[in-house]
Amino acid sequence: MAQLTASAVLASVRSGQSLQNAELSAIDLRGVALNGANLAGAYLRRAQLQQASMQRTDLTGATLVLADLSEALLEDANLSSATLIQANLTGICLRRAIATATRLYGARLDGADGTWASFRQADLQQTSGPRSRWQYACFVDANLGESNFSQSSFEGAKLNHSQWHRAVLLGASFAAADLTQADMTAAILVGANLSEAQAVNANFQRADLTGSTLRRSQLDFATFWNGVLMEADLRRTSLFQTRFEYANLSGANLAHADLRGASFEKAQLEEACFDEAQVAGAVFTDATGLSQAQRQWLKARGGLNL
Repeated sequence: MAQLTASAVLASVRSGQSLQNAELSAIDLRGVALNGANLAGAYLRRAQLQQASMQRTDLTGATLVLADLSEALLEDANLSSATLIQANLTGICLRRAIATATRLYGARLDGADGTWASFRQADLQQTSGPRSRWQYACFVDANLGESNFSQSSFEGAKLNHSQWHRAVLLGASFAAADLTQADMTAAILVGANLSEAQAVNANFQRADLTGSTLRRSQLDFATFWNGVLMEADLRRTSLFQTRFEYANLSGANLAHADLRGASFEKAQLEEACFDEAQVAGAVFTDATGLSQAQRQWLKARGGLNL
């Protein structure tokens, strides 16, 4: 298939002609208007699309490997099953975009706005997106392993069954997000905000949540095995049968938390606060750092192995 020129592409878009499966590799379409264009299956490897307007554009199944879409406008665009491996999406607007099963491995998303977008089953491994916005977005079953979304916002987002292995999430906000059965193994969540999050049966083993806020979140049946929660705020958090084996909770605040049936076996609890917490059935086998007064108080309220 012969490669189209930029002028031919623009003429096709203006006339409403489809560009499905078009050969457009390395084409320069910087700053142009491609709103509503049909680019499904198009080959756009290394395409220059900086600041292009692509609202409602159909990019289903398109190839955008190493393409530059920095500061492009893709509101309501469809990127489902598209390939954007190592693409530059810095400052891109993806509000309400659909990106089901999209491959974004190694892409740059610094400062991106994906509010209300859907990345269900997408591959975002090793993506870099610090200071980006994903409020109310959907990442159900998505893989964000080894990504960097520090200082980013996922407030109110649907993150069920998402994977974040070794992700860097310094100061990120997951307030009121749904993290049910999410896997954050070895993720770095220092200073993160997970207040009022729904994270039932989530996996935080070996994760670092130093100084994080988890107030009023639902973390029943979650696991923090060998995790770090030093100085974490867990006040009024629901932690029914949650596992803290070998975790470091030094200085953590668990006041008014529901810790019934939780396991603190071999946990470090120096200066941890349990004021008014519910601890019936909670297990403290070989836990360290508890004062004698704390041990007596916890035992009197149903704590075990003290």
